[in-house]
Amino acid sequence: MILRADRVAQGIRSFVENPVTNLVKGIALLTIGLSDAYQTFWDDIAQRHLHVGHGLVIIGFFSMLGSLPQFIESLEAGARFLELRGSEDPPKKVDKQ
Repeated sequence: MILRADRVAQGIRSFVENPVTNLVKGIALLTIGLSDAYQTFWDDIAQRHLHVGHGLVIIGFFSMLGSLPQFIESLEAGARFLELRGSEDPPKKVDKQ
């Protein structure tokens, strides 16, 4: 039973920490926040009022920014893989001693 609980916990952790999940979460929060704050944005700035929508915009924006480095690293790794795959001489394995 403990093994199954560990597998479920690992699956949940993998889902939550997935960069695609973070990007989708950021886009959803940003969209909801913008739709909530859009109508009263200028009035809120003039009156210095903050609403939930403003917080959602900030959280969504930083969530999207947090997922970008992982996407950039993935794209670079994919490009390196395609270069190595297309090369004539496959890379040789180096034994660590």
